[in-house]
Amino acid sequence: MRPSVKLYLFSLILVFTLPYQVLAQNTTSLINELMINPNNAAALPPFEYIELYNNASFVIDLKDVEIHINNNQQTLPSYKLAPKQYVILCQEAAASQFSRYGNVVVLSRWFALSNTSATIKLTQNGVTIDEISYRDSWYNSSSKRNGGWSLERINPNWSCNINLNWSATNSLSGGTPGKNNTFLDNQYIPQPQMDTYKIFQNRVELKLTLANTYFSNLEEATFSLDEEIGEANKVEIVNEHIALSFAKNLDPQKLYTLKITGLKTCNLELPTLEIKLFQQEDIKAGDLIINEILFNPKEGGVDFVELYNISLFPINLQNFRLGNRTISNAFHLLEANDYIAITTNKKIIQQHYPRAVAEKILETGSLPPYTNQQGIVTLYSDQNILLDSIYYAATMHSDHLIDAKGISLERIRADKNTFHSASTIHGGATPGYQNSVDDIVIPQNKITLSSKTFFPNGDGIEDELEINYELINPNYIIAVEIYNEKGQLVRKIAHQNLAGTHGKLTWDGKNNSGNPCPKGHYICFTQIFNHEGKTQNFKQPFVLINSLTRH
Repeated sequence: MRPSVKLYLFSLILVFTLPYQVLAQNTTSLINELMINPNNAAALPPFEYIELYNNASFVIDLKDVEIHINNNQQTLPSYKLAPKQYVILCQEAAASQFSRYGNVVVLSRWFALSNTSATIKLTQNGVTIDEISYRDSWYNSSSKRNGGWSLERINPNWSCNINLNWSATNSLSGGTPGKNNTFLDNQYIPQPQMDTYKIFQNRVELKLTLANTYFSNLEEATFSLDEEIGEANKVEIVNEHIALSFAKNLDPQKLYTLKITGLKTCNLELPTLEIKLFQQEDIKAGDLIINEILFNPKEGGVDFVELYNISLFPINLQNFRLGNRTISNAFHLLEANDYIAITTNKKIIQQHYPRAVAEKILETGSLPPYTNQQGIVTLYSDQNILLDSIYYAATMHSDHLIDAKGISLERIRADKNTFHSASTIHGGATPGYQNSVDDIVIPQNKITLSSKTFFPNGDGIEDELEINYELINPNYIIAVEIYNEKGQLVRKIAHQNLAGTHGKLTWDGKNNSGNPCPKGHYICFTQIFNHEGKTQNFKQPFVLINSLTRH
């Protein structure tokens, strides 16, 4: 005799015209988990199953409920499903094995579930109760889609049965029949993101990542731009886009924030959405360039690639790629003549390079594997245009470097594919700001002091002596020492550091032991030399005035 286990649904039937128009607060029965390809399942029985869940506060009798799998259908036997409980639908041959996991409903005929896609629907008296059209792409994992892993619903309170509400199980068994799903979140509602948009004078047409049919009150929601533009006075659907009309014209080159409030999806209200709108200029190769790369980081460090916007307009980096890795899925605007360093760990970059500009570092999920010896870095736009490509190699570093670990390669000229080691005086890298090496056209090397006198008394005025340098090429090594009027060395400021083409060193008025030096006349001795053996010495006098003699 076939076991008399089975389905669920409610005696109160809610009527709606389309499957996506389920009233979420009254939803009582849900398709909650699917095992569509049991091959290679780690610990579960090697059979397909469909798990159902009673999301109501009352017992549901499932009699007269029909299950449809594509074009096949059958009526389920009576089964009383308690509130917040699960039941497993399976074929008769699997019933005894699945009974270890929970209550089981045996289907008299089992219609095989496609491994790639199918539509499953529950109806009662011809009314659709729940419906799902799954695809194997919902796994978001090539290994899990090959079999042995179930698909699980994330939020049973959100009645939109779309890919954003489903995920491959994270259970080591391969599924969770008869118990809570691994990613269960009763509060989860995916935040719609911008897909595409266009700006036409006083009109914006946009498409969100949730189809318009899942929004139940577009005309009632509020769409407003910055204060100078205000609320949309007309909202309509045009060719699958939401078309917004405003009383004032929009500037296509200005960045706007579109605020959407009161929007409901499958009758659950979404949090306020804020979406950046910016009409991107056409981008061509060379508008955005690879400006710096760290491919051999310090111990415990991470790589980074710095980009420089050489164009005359801002560039939205959303969906741009380094190699095959997306830089950002979200809107991120890079202004003209500005820098951004792309890395997988912003905190580590800031720790290893204290001068890094925090707001000019963008953390991404992953970077291509840049080997320590050599490689190629490619940069693509969201339209798959190759914007820049560089070759790098460890041999491109300066011969003066004993160890290149933690030293980046910096672009010397924006219009040429030439790179050089970053200055060690600058910390070995310059993430998020101007490179330490560039093609400065100067007639000769220059070393200058910020002042002929300085007063290290802690009042914030001339407390340090600045030693500024500009060099005709980045291949120089620099050493800076401070001597007193007797010719005695009192402080080493720099000792054979790779200088770059420009930079600044400072002296705080203390000797090598950390003690304040007495007032008097001093000499700043600077020596630069390159791998060709060319050496230049600079001797520059100055006066140290201590706090007692300043007044």
